[in-house]
Amino acid sequence: MADIKIVVDSGSDIPQDIADKYDIGVISFLSLFGEEQYVQRADITNEEFYDKLESFDGFPTTSQTPYADMYDYFKRQCAEHKSVIYFALSGAASGQYQTANLVRNEIIEENPDADFHIADTQKFSLYIAQTAVHAAQMAQSGAGAAEITAECEKYIKAWRCFLLVDTLKYLEKGGRLSKTAAFVGSLLDIKPILTIENGLVESMDKLRGKKKLMDKLIEKVSEDEDFDSSNPRFLIVQSDENRGKEVCEKLKDEFGEECIKMYGEFGPLIGTHVGRGAIAIIAGIKEEK
Repeated sequence: MADIKIVVDSGSDIPQDIADKYDIGVISFLSLFGEEQYVQRADITNEEFYDKLESFDGFPTTSQTPYADMYDYFKRQCAEHKSVIYFALSGAASGQYQTANLVRNEIIEENPDADFHIADTQKFSLYIAQTAVHAAQMAQSGAGAAEITAECEKYIKAWRCFLLVDTLKYLEKGGRLSKTAAFVGSLLDIKPILTIENGLVESMDKLRGKKKLMDKLIEKVSEDEDFDSSNPRFLIVQSDENRGKEVCEKLKDEFGEECIKMYGEFGPLIGTHVGRGAIAIIAGIKEEK
């Protein structure tokens, strides 16, 4: 087994039991409610975050891991392990990846033997968590850090996100949706299906009405021309436990008990923009030939 430390950030939404199982490190973004500052996963639980989000008179923001904290963490990991691989949140959406590279440069300048790899995942949430697990499993099988990093940059592209939100107000408040689009969508009961392309959240499709939304969402996934129906596999992430359980049961009924590969909850980083009631199916897609 290669001595490789796999690291993600709180934007990965990795469940803590999985992080513990594979010894995956997690560095945290900050959540800011006015003058109040919280370290995600340490100072505030997901439930507490959503309660504050709904009661806060304004719009909370997020901030990168402070440089000094990131430097201290990665310096220690590089000293304790032969290699370190950090799968960073999309560099198109956050400066975290760029900051990590500055940290890496400083560490390598001080210690040229440090083997420190950073991958811009161009993704969010369980995309990253599942890729980190894949990396940890490769390390357990003896693969080297460079091989793991290269393989995982391909692996993370083998999934596609179908995200449905319950309310458009947080996307509108965060500038991800125009006021007009949010108003019209709410008025006509239009629910956009969002995905992640080129490192950013983009609109993919839309659903109308309020009935059988989970059935309609699963139907959209199944109809996607790239969906790998020969090897159905799903990552489910939610900020509504009831919807999460409903989707899992429906997918298991249709595709088998083993089709759910990871289940998690949107933490504060993504939750700032989707609010409570969101559900995402991240589905395995066919390999490019």
